[in-house]
Amino acid sequence: MLRTLATRALYRSTEMPVEFPRTLSAKWLELTALRRFLERHRVNVVLDVGANEGQFAAKLRRLGFVGRIVSFEPDPRAYALLVERHCHDPQWRSYPIALGDTDTDATLHLATDSVLSSFLLSLRPSNVADHVRVPLRRLDRMLDHLLDRIPSPRILLKTDTQGFDLQVLRGASGCLSRFVGVLAELSVLPIYEQSPPLHEAIRVYQEAGFDLVDLSLVSRTIDGRLLELDGLFVRRPTPGLEQVAP
Repeated sequence: MLRTLATRALYRSTEMPVEFPRTLSAKWLELTALRRFLERHRVNVVLDVGANEGQFAAKLRRLGFVGRIVSFEPDPRAYALLVERHCHDPQWRSYPIALGDTDTDATLHLATDSVLSSFLLSLRPSNVADHVRVPLRRLDRMLDHLLDRIPSPRILLKTDTQGFDLQVLRGASGCLSRFVGVLAELSVLPIYEQSPPLHEAIRVYQEAGFDLVDLSLVSRTIDGRLLELDGLFVRRPTPGLEQVAP
């Protein structure tokens, strides 16, 4: 909800105003699909990339998920609130870093609302309030450390990074076979410069070995055009081991 309100604010007084069209029944279906995925694939670790203040992780707890959550949030304003939110949850960790396809420091463009902070330039530059250098790390070089004392990890990778999601995926190229699924933000209409279009993003996830199982609406323009979706992907089974869902 916070992300959608911020997106609406980003396009206020422009030719692309945004509305939040999901009914309670649609939201229930989205949460049901996520809960079913977690249960069916026995997920016990969620990597929450682009955690902001911990909204998604808190939703997981409300759904009954009791496994390990590892949140990544480079925006220092949001990270301070994230730490406050999880400090009493021993199974929820956080890191003040971003994930990408290289190990370096990078410039994060801080939006007026932290939900919209991105490494990509906003198509509405007036929304950018400041800039900060933050550490950027590859996930495949960190994963073993993140999974300490979990003997049989079943991992869902969740990314919500304002156009930077494919860089996160590329930085996990050395460990993709260890993920049971990916939940990723997908842009239908551009909000940031150089953000990949929907068809390209889906193709990249498929080429990485993940098939689309669910799409949920995040926001659309007032005139009805889709703006953002969340895509839930499952890792493709090994040939010869496919199973038909009941």
